[in-house]
Amino acid sequence: MSLKNTLRRAGAVLLTLCMLLPLSACSDARKSTKAERQTVLSIDGFEVPYEQFRYLVCNYMDKYAEGKTDYWNVETAALAQNEIFDQCFDTLCSQYATLSLCREYGVDTASGAIDELVETLMTGYVAQYADEKAYAAALRESYLNDSVYRFFTTVSVCQQELYYAMLDAGVIEADDEKLYPLLEDDTFIRVKQILIQNDPGEDPDSNRQKAEDLRARAVAGEDFDTLVGKYGEDLYMFQNTDGYYICRGVRYKEFEDAAFSLDVGEISDVIKTPAGYSILLRCEKDPAYIEKNRAELCDDYRDACFSLMLERKAASLTAMPRAPLYDYTLLSIRDDFDK
Repeated sequence: MSLKNTLRRAGAVLLTLCMLLPLSACSDARKSTKAERQTVLSIDGFEVPYEQFRYLVCNYMDKYAEGKTDYWNVETAALAQNEIFDQCFDTLCSQYATLSLCREYGVDTASGAIDELVETLMTGYVAQYADEKAYAAALRESYLNDSVYRFFTTVSVCQQELYYAMLDAGVIEADDEKLYPLLEDDTFIRVKQILIQNDPGEDPDSNRQKAEDLRARAVAGEDFDTLVGKYGEDLYMFQNTDGYYICRGVRYKEFEDAAFSLDVGEISDVIKTPAGYSILLRCEKDPAYIEKNRAELCDDYRDACFSLMLERKAASLTAMPRAPLYDYTLLSIRDDFDK
């Protein structure tokens, strides 16, 4: 079974780095301070330490002020604080949703097998660096420390165990044959995409206008595949000219909402997602493609079911601030990390 798509929906974009890179066991030199370990939130009975919240705040501050020089001051930070704190709460609920569901489905997140796999991943990562200082510097570039990195890696490992526990429990269908009818109905649709990415240093307004111009050309009758080939920045589309066969729960929500609102042959408005600006064309499904790729499409459906279960659990959770959190501001958290 595959979990390749789950991170698109179940985890925040800022956490992807933590999910993909392996780590190393924590030495005394890399232990968190008492202040970093202080509980500032509780989520479904789990205590959330300051260091996890700080990591998210610093990253969301960078994203919030992307492309703006000397943006943060007392006034702008005060205006943005509630929004950024809320984003941090939502992201943490998404992560702790995995641990909450593990508890429901009997996955022991502190088991020896999980600990052993986490340690193996961590050891492999640190081995890539010359010494402890180089390792710590690499983490620091993303506002991480060893403890936070270890937490997100543990969540990633637990997520895989949870997936198989749900298969065993029957809440995710394991039998391909029972899923085949879903491939034929509107549970799955086929779309093609023209993507204009928002790369670092680029002007988002200019990119959006480029996407709007391409959409106008497509609506006016220019060949969509030709526009994809000349102007699109989606590598998947270059390698898979059939486009995407998707169900809900696999792609970004904005992408899916637009795709499933289209009739066959209809072109979407310009859609903004974390990947950039997209124009979608809904296409007829090809029975030969479905027959050839049945197994992979069934895996995509299982991934989608898992992702949506994580989303529903996250939406049911509430981040409850503890008293120390009210002492922090965006600037004080950033200053604390920069010390």
